Amino acid sequence: MRPLLVCIALLCALLMAAPLLAQSGEPAPTLVPPTLVPSAAGAPQTALPTESAVAQIHASNIFKVGILYNAPPYSALTLQGEMRGFDVELLRLLAAEWGSELEFLQVTRQNAVNALVRGEVHAVATALAHYRDASSEIEFTQPYQIGSQVLLVRESSDYAAPNELANQAVGYVLGSRAETALELWRQRAGITLEPRRYLNLDRAFAALVAGEVEAIVGETQALLRAVGDYGELARLLEAPILQEPRAFAVRRHDFPLRQLLNRSIQLLAQQQKLQLLHREFFPDEAFPETAVTLWDSIGDEVSPMQFTAQIEYQQQYRLSRLFSSRVLRVGGISHGAGAESAAGARLSELHLALASEIAARWGLQLELVPSAAAEAATLLAAGAADLMLGLKPDWGLIASGIEFSSPYLLHGDRLMTRKSAGIRGFSDLRGRIIGILIGDDDAQARAQAWADSINASVRFFLSTESGAALTLLDYNNANAIYADSLALIPHLQANPDRLQVTTRWYSRGYYAAAISANDPDFRRLLNYTLQEMKADGTLFALAAPLLLSDELPAFAIVPGPAIFSGISLARV
Repeated sequence: MRPLLVCIALLCALLMAAPLLAQSGEPAPTLVPPTLVPSAAGAPQTALPTESAVAQIHASNIFKVGILYNAPPYSALTLQGEMRGFDVELLRLLAAEWGSELEFLQVTRQNAVNALVRGEVHAVATALAHYRDASSEIEFTQPYQIGSQVLLVRESSDYAAPNELANQAVGYVLGSRAETALELWRQRAGITLEPRRYLNLDRAFAALVAGEVEAIVGETQALLRAVGDYGELARLLEAPILQEPRAFAVRRHDFPLRQLLNRSIQLLAQQQKLQLLHREFFPDEAFPETAVTLWDSIGDEVSPMQFTAQIEYQQQYRLSRLFSSRVLRVGGISHGAGAESAAGARLSELHLALASEIAARWGLQLELVPSAAAEAATLLAAGAADLMLGLKPDWGLIASGIEFSSPYLLHGDRLMTRKSAGIRGFSDLRGRIIGILIGDDDAQARAQAWADSINASVRFFLSTESGAALTLLDYNNANAIYADSLALIPHLQANPDRLQVTTRWYSRGYYAAAISANDPDFRRLLNYTLQEMKADGTLFALAAPLLLSDELPAFAIVPGPAIFSGISLARV
């Protein structure tokens, strides 16, 4: 009988341990049929790869993606044995754009990194969250969607904002990302909480209803599923405690694949396919504009053949040089006094202030490298500069061995009119005169295209940039000025009671820093620093003279501490 008793004891132990094992990630829905996943044997490969996964995709015409089978609405295996979800359909759109087949391989949150590093999959979706403390063996693409960690409170409670829960009991699922999100929020908000752990969301929700906790924290979609038919008992607080950029993970240093995915994501956003997909799976949520930044020269199609198959490594990585020299070398900053316009002078002032702020936060001495933005590729390749300011992210420049940071300034075409004119857009300019600025050679064609889109007949008048306000206010030579917002701002600020810009942006462009390609740690350091500057208000303060309102470039803030590679990113 002893063997039988031993078997019964082991079976009971496994049944008791099952709930605990389920908490290694977000809880799995009970309706998804379980699927056995073989674990990878051996340690991850440590040798630096010389060939990008792009080469394998091109050779086999198959894009292999590791994905969770139990993470709705992003990815799930249905009862019919089919993959379904937002990420799943997005990947199908990407593969269709490339003309490639798509192969899904099931991974877990525990084995996804190994599967990626060992080359079993080319990329990973859903299983790896983009946090600053993510594995150093992987990199992430730009985001394609923004998730949120939010607070769920009782419907009868008076709570309206997260900070009102200071000193209260807040529940979370043990081992989930909610635990990390709660601690990051507590640190950033500077508040005290009474955290309470639960094995799963069902138990946490029961504790909320019973009054054991005042709120529970979790990913928005997971909380909505947990509430289910009991929505009248609880509600989500509108403001998230933390936003989670959703992105694809690739092998560290696989620059060609990361850029192939980035460009493909931007193309789908440019074609509005990404927005339509978001509407299908998240009908009650607006598409997050912070998700995707569109670069110039995206083109009309993207394929693996447009990207090199070889991985090229840096001779010397910038962090190593910065630590040894204690000097940050920045190029692309022209002297304000030599600028051709007031807007150009202000742009130079921003670049100098931005470079000074970055150097100060990193504890480095700033060294300006006399140069123009157009020299970026040459100077970065030669190691003469660490970063270059004043460039517009452009896919046409990627082949020259550079890549771009998150944007720090938004600009684009706007219509400036007299406040008394009652002009709201091109529909009010039929038969009227549009002023364009001398030196902006393409402005007339851009304006004409908008007029043609509504079958409006317009005429044009050439104005100097410095005389744009006089053209409208004193000489009455035009009914509106169509120009880049940076050229209009000085006139608007000089005549706040008489001039305005219409609401619509007719184009959106960005300024970003250029750095050497495939230097992941330096890129992350720079991006995280810009994110901290946006979060603490510094970026807005520096860029205010070049902003029409409070509009800063929309980019996601990767969650994590304000320190990277031992360097504090916080305001000095």
